[in-house]
Amino acid sequence: MALELTTENSDSLIRTLRELVQIPSISLEGPDSASINECANRVADEFRSLGASVEMLEIPDAPPAVFGEFKSSNSDAPTVLLYSHYDVQPVGNIEDWSREPFEPVEDDGRLFGRGASDDKSGIVTHLGAIQLLLDKQQKLPCHVKFIIEGEEELGSPHASMFIEKYGDKLHADAVIIADSSHWSVGQPAVTSSLRGVVDCLLSVRTLSAGVHSGEYGGAVPDALMALSRIISTLHDDDGTVAVSGLVTKTEGDVDISESEMITKAGGVSDLQTIGRGQVLSRIWAQPAISILAIDAPSINEAVNLIVPEASAKISMRIPPGQDADVALQLLSKHLVTAAPWGVEVTVIPGTTAEAFSANLNGPITRAFEEGMAYAWDTAPKRIGLGGSIPLVADLQALLPAAEIVITGVGEPISRIHGPDESQDLGELRKNIIAEAHAIRSLSEINTE
Repeated sequence: MALELTTENSDSLIRTLRELVQIPSISLEGPDSASINECANRVADEFRSLGASVEMLEIPDAPPAVFGEFKSSNSDAPTVLLYSHYDVQPVGNIEDWSREPFEPVEDDGRLFGRGASDDKSGIVTHLGAIQLLLDKQQKLPCHVKFIIEGEEELGSPHASMFIEKYGDKLHADAVIIADSSHWSVGQPAVTSSLRGVVDCLLSVRTLSAGVHSGEYGGAVPDALMALSRIISTLHDDDGTVAVSGLVTKTEGDVDISESEMITKAGGVSDLQTIGRGQVLSRIWAQPAISILAIDAPSINEAVNLIVPEASAKISMRIPPGQDADVALQLLSKHLVTAAPWGVEVTVIPGTTAEAFSANLNGPITRAFEEGMAYAWDTAPKRIGLGGSIPLVADLQALLPAAEIVITGVGEPISRIHGPDESQDLGELRKNIIAEAHAIRSLSEINTE
């Protein structure tokens, strides 16, 4: 039986996506944010409207995770666990947006707004797939559980606590993660790997307080100068990460040119790529270090003083095969060792998330790929992802026998985390059909 969305269902799902995007569920604002809780409750209501039993999973100092289940009439049927997240990134510089971030607008087949792609389209994918199966078959072919978390954009810092407290609820034969990306509009993809991530706060102090730059400059180093020197040691001259001991790989099955990468990123006219090896291996299979922020006097507040203290937030993506705790230790050691002139250095560890490598030979992956081939009328690619989904490694540890399939609804034009984030609505509809196909196929697969 062919799976197709009706116009009525499609319009209803797009309306749901619009309404979710209107809720500014920025996890950085804290677990007590009214918008975070409004969005969690709205997501719960959407699943309840389809017949799910729903509850909020709560632990101290964390936003609630929406959990629920649809029971199949066949008690012996296998179980699939669906994952996505309802929290979003901060807006950033509002001047960079051409539209209001939380007033979604449809333009040329795309819905614009913060979270339109990452990851409220993931939520709608799950809702749409379940609705499609219920409409076509009046029942679900297997048990379906779902967990929609609210702190993924913070690195899921409470993931291990959620797993420890609620792990028994999450047991499943297969897991579908809707929080990745396709290759391009019209070219679907299954994610073969995720990089992990570690971060830290680096603080440098040279003086107990600022002193006159005319009286002491040239003899006494300022903290911002020292911080810059330390940061400059993190990369070789060609931009390759220079932290010793890290796992790195250089080859991949697909690649793009350096000019394509710069164009996709929106680089300035003469910008060059950094690193070595295949371009895509640099973002899928090699470590990468980014300086996310620096705390120092602003230009408007600058005075003729030697700056006594400066700090930087440093993030490092790590490839599959690299232990996150070891990576953080190596990064911290490098930062301390690189400190010049006897300055005082403090490294405060932040979040860690392990990398992930998928089993692409499993039956659920094949079923999803078949669904993609049907929905898009083209064979999907298998691609790595330079980003991280922290909860995936925890789910893999909890459910070692379960096959985990990672896909998404966005693509490079979606500009997730950036200004003018958007979602191609045609791609969303196709992803719903592909996921419904995979869930339906699960009932025909021996998961023992």
